[in-house]
Amino acid sequence: MSGAILYDGWCGEPIAWARLGDPVIGREWTEHGSVAVTSRLSPAEALRKYGPITELVVGRNGGFESVTYGVTKFVSRFVDPRGTGLYEDTVVVVHDPARENYECPVCQAAPSEQCANKKKQPCGTHNKRSQGRSRWEIEQADAAARKAREEGEAAEQWQREMATPPTSGAVLEVKRWMLADHTASDGADRYTVERTYANRTVQATADSGERVFLARNEYTGGWHVICGQPTSMRLPCRGGGAGVPCTVRHKPGLHLRADSSWT
Repeated sequence: MSGAILYDGWCGEPIAWARLGDPVIGREWTEHGSVAVTSRLSPAEALRKYGPITELVVGRNGGFESVTYGVTKFVSRFVDPRGTGLYEDTVVVVHDPARENYECPVCQAAPSEQCANKKKQPCGTHNKRSQGRSRWEIEQADAAARKAREEGEAAEQWQREMATPPTSGAVLEVKRWMLADHTASDGADRYTVERTYANRTVQATADSGERVFLARNEYTGGWHVICGQPTSMRLPCRGGGAGVPCTVRHKPGLHLRADSSWT
C-alpha cells in the first residue's frame, strides 16, 4: 500500500502519506479526523514526478491559489514553490476577481483590463473596482442598447416605406381573405396602380379589368380593397373595411383629390 492519506482538492493526486516505520513529521486533518503523517509532497518532488512548473496563480495581494506542474494543477499549499527557485517569473499569474469581472468606476477600465492612473499609465487595481458594473451588467446594457438601436432603425425604415407611395404601374397584391367576397379562396389578387391619393389610398385596375380603390394598413403594411366612393374632397369611403361590404349612403357630387402628401 502507498500509505496515502491526503489528496489534493483539485487534481486528486496524493499529497501526504503515513507509512509504518517512518518517523512522524506532523498531523493533518482528513475525513477521518487528525491523522499523523510521515511525509508530504514537496515542490521538488512534484517537479520530478509531474514536470516543470507551467503556471503559478496568486491573488491580488500575493496569496497562493494554485500551481501547475506539467499539466497537473494543485491547490494544496504543500507544493507552493515560492522561495524555492524552481520557476521563472513568466509563469506567475495574478488572479484578481475584481479586475476580471468588474468595470473600474475610477478609470473606466473594462473587465479584464488593467487599471490606469491619471497619466493613463498602467497601475494597480483601484480599491473601488468591485463597486463598478459587473461583466453581466455591461453585457445586458450593451444588449439593450443594441436592441433599441435595431428597433429604432426598423421604425425609421418602416416610416420611410409607409411615406413612399407606389409608382404608377406598380403591381400590388391583396390577399383574398381581405376582400369583400367571403366565398373567395385563399390566395392573392394582383392590382396595377393607376393613381395615388392622400391617406395611403390608390386607384388600381384588377387583372379582370375592374377598377377599384385600395388602402394600405398603417400597422401591417398590407393592402385591402375599399369602397372608393368619396365622402369628402379628399377621403374615399372606408365604411366597409376589410371583407365587409359598404352600406354607407354617399354624398353626390364629390370627387377624390390627388394630394402630394402620401401620409
